[in-house]
Amino acid sequence: VTKIEVGDLSKEDTNELISDMIQTPAGQTRSLTDVVYRKTSGNVLFVLQFLWSLCDEYLLFFSLSSNQWLWNTAMIESKGVAHNVIELMSCKILQLSGESQNALKLMACLGSFCEEAILNLITGSDGMIALSEDYVSNAPQGLNCGHLDLFEALGFAVKKGLMIHIDSNYKFTHDQIQLACYSLIPKNMRGRWHLWIGNRVWANRAASPEKALFIAVGQLNKGVMFLHGMDQRIELARLNLEAGKKSMSLAAFAPAAYYLETGIGLLHENSWSDHYDLCLQLHHSYAEATYCLGKFDEMNKVVVNTFENARCFDDKLRSYITLVRAHGQNKSPEALKAGLHVLAELGEPIEISSDPKSMFMAEFLKTKQMLDGKTDDDISTMKKMDNDKKIAAVELMNILALYAYLSDQKLYPLIIFRIVQTSLSHGLCPDSAFGFASYG
Repeated sequence: VTKIEVGDLSKEDTNELISDMIQTPAGQTRSLTDVVYRKTSGNVLFVLQFLWSLCDEYLLFFSLSSNQWLWNTAMIESKGVAHNVIELMSCKILQLSGESQNALKLMACLGSFCEEAILNLITGSDGMIALSEDYVSNAPQGLNCGHLDLFEALGFAVKKGLMIHIDSNYKFTHDQIQLACYSLIPKNMRGRWHLWIGNRVWANRAASPEKALFIAVGQLNKGVMFLHGMDQRIELARLNLEAGKKSMSLAAFAPAAYYLETGIGLLHENSWSDHYDLCLQLHHSYAEATYCLGKFDEMNKVVVNTFENARCFDDKLRSYITLVRAHGQNKSPEALKAGLHVLAELGEPIEISSDPKSMFMAEFLKTKQMLDGKTDDDISTMKKMDNDKKIAAVELMNILALYAYLSDQKLYPLIIFRIVQTSLSHGLCPDSAFGFASYG
C-alpha cells in the first residue's frame, strides 16, 4: 500500500485548473484566480464548488455575444464565503428542493455510498416513500412531505454533481458532501432519522435478509437513545446478537465485537434473571470475539461475569473453552490444567499417573482393542455423535493436544487415545478426524 499525501493546490495550479475548466488562456484567468484562491486557499473541492456557486449566481457566465467566459471580479470579491467546505456545500444543498434535500439527508445517514437494493428496502418496490398519517407520526422531522420519490431526487443530485451512480450504487462525489448533507439534520434529530431508516429496512427485510440485518442494526444502534420501552431494547439486543454471530461466521471479528458489546450494553441490571438465554449467548459470543481480536483483558472480564451468573456448569462450558484457548497463547501448562479440569466435569477425566509408561501402554491397548476388526469404511460410516457433552469434550481435547505437544509430550498420546475412544463409543464429530489422523 502506497500512501500519497494530497495537499492544497498552489496558486499557479489553481490558475491552470480554472483555465482548463473554462477553456480560457491562463494569462486571461489570473484576475479570477486571484480572488478564488484568496477565498479557498487552494482546497480542490472548495475551488470547484465555489466556481459552481459563481455560475449559479451568474457571477461567472458564458457570453454568447463575445463567445467567451466572463466574470465580475468586484462582485466576486464582495461575495461572502463559507468558512469551510461543509458550510459552502450546506448553503448549496439548501438551495435545492425539499425532496432533494430529504433524499440527500437520508443518503448521508446511510454513509458515503449505498446500493440500490438497500434503498429499495427503504422505499418499497415503487421507489416511493409514502408518508401516511401513521408514518408521518413516526417519521423524522423534515421528512413529512407526503411522498418522496427517492430515486428521482437522487437522479437530480447526480445531475448536480453531488452524487455519482455507478453499477447500481449511489455514491457521494466527496466525503465532505456527505458530511454537509448530514450536518443539515439537527443533532437532536439525527437519532430519529437513523431509527426510522432502521425500522423501514427491517420491516422490508424479506427481499434481502442478510444485507437488511447489518444495515438495520447499524441504523437502529445509532437511534437507540429514542428507544424508550425495555422490550424494544431487548429486541435490538437480539438483533445485535444475530449480527454478531453472522459477523463471526464471516471472520469479521471487529464488527462482531461491536455488535455484541452493543447488545450487552442494551441490557438492564436484571437481564440475567429476566432474559437469561439472551444474556448468556451475548456474553459467550462477545468473549469469543474479544479472544479472536487478542483483547484478553476484556475477554477475562466477560468470562468472569458469565461464571458469576451462569446457572450450571453446562452454561459455563463455552466460556471455559474460550478461556482455555486464551491461556494457551502463552501459558500452555495453565491451559492444560484448566482444560483437564473441564474434561473431568464433562465425564472424560484423564489421570496423570506417576508411571506414564504403564498409563501409555494401558490406554494404547484399550484403543487398539476398540479398533480391532474395524476397517476405514467401518469408521467413516459410523453414526454421528449426538451427545453435546461428548462433542464439547472432543473439541476441548483437540485444543489440549496442541498444548500438550508443546509443553507436556507425555500427555499428548493419552489425549489422542481418548479422542479415538470417545469417538468409537459415541460416534463421529468434526473434531474426531484429528484424533484418528494422529493415531495413524
